[in-house]
Amino acid sequence: MSCVPIAPPANLQLQSPLLCLPAEIKNAIYCHCFVTAEPIIDAIVGSPRSKDGIAPSLGVNILQTCRRVYYEADRRPLFAQNRFRFSTVDRVRCFFRSLDKYEIFRDSVKDIEIDARHVHSDHPGIAREWLHYLAWGGGDWGKTLGSLRVDAPGLKCLRLNFESWPWIPMFRAELWNLLRSMLMQVKGLDRVVIIGASKGRGMIAHAPWSPVHFVGGDDVGSDDLVERMWKVVRGGEDDIANKLVRWERQNGRLYLEVITKPYLVNQIDRTWAGPSMRNSCTDAWPENGSCTWFAYHNRHSNVIEPTTKGLNPSAFG
Repeated sequence: MSCVPIAPPANLQLQSPLLCLPAEIKNAIYCHCFVTAEPIIDAIVGSPRSKDGIAPSLGVNILQTCRRVYYEADRRPLFAQNRFRFSTVDRVRCFFRSLDKYEIFRDSVKDIEIDARHVHSDHPGIAREWLHYLAWGGGDWGKTLGSLRVDAPGLKCLRLNFESWPWIPMFRAELWNLLRSMLMQVKGLDRVVIIGASKGRGMIAHAPWSPVHFVGGDDVGSDDLVERMWKVVRGGEDDIANKLVRWERQNGRLYLEVITKPYLVNQIDRTWAGPSMRNSCTDAWPENGSCTWFAYHNRHSNVIEPTTKGLNPSAFG
């Protein structure tokens, strides 16, 4: 989106077949141009992308076709339906500062991905900055020192990308503690996703929540990743019934998430029919699937899942 002022069109005549279409069809076309399946990486509105930057496959050039399109096209899907990936706190803050004059667009951002590729044992400040930014502080403190909660008030989904763990120069246990700590204070979202590297049949043999997918080792300390993810996602009146643990393997990556059922069905997978089932606790979990809190907590036993509601995950430790 250009920051150069563009005058409104002086001639509102129908200049092309596109502009002759009904408004709802035009809006659908604009939305298709503005939305991509790939993440938009380290974006700053109004600034040129660096030479080594990866440009997203977006059709935003449609805004440059004529002034009428520039003024009538609804840009909100560009921010509401894409995911934005950032590798440093400075870059994510620059992105939101570039939206200071466009509050409606800033409030439309729903999906943020944090890429951990730059964290380093010899440069602990990078990790500290992420922990501080995710501290979920509000008020004047959050505005002054920086907080994702303040910068993205409409956020629904947070992704933590640790697929670069094979090349991150940190001890496995240290990296695992960083991942756990990044989840400690975030809350009130509809979805949280942890992305790991999981290639080969040997990795598939591990449970989807195993630390081996995210930091490369399974002897790294507390095995409470799902518990921390569960607390990030809001549960509503029935915390147990309204949320799920879900995982998917794709292109050598593992996506582990906790998500509310309404968000899953309405935004992610309208065909979802129910959680995965195992005949025995010794059976392997499917490569792609989902499970309830009860099934996760009792994953090492053959306890039959009750049909009653109202259980609280905090009661399980």
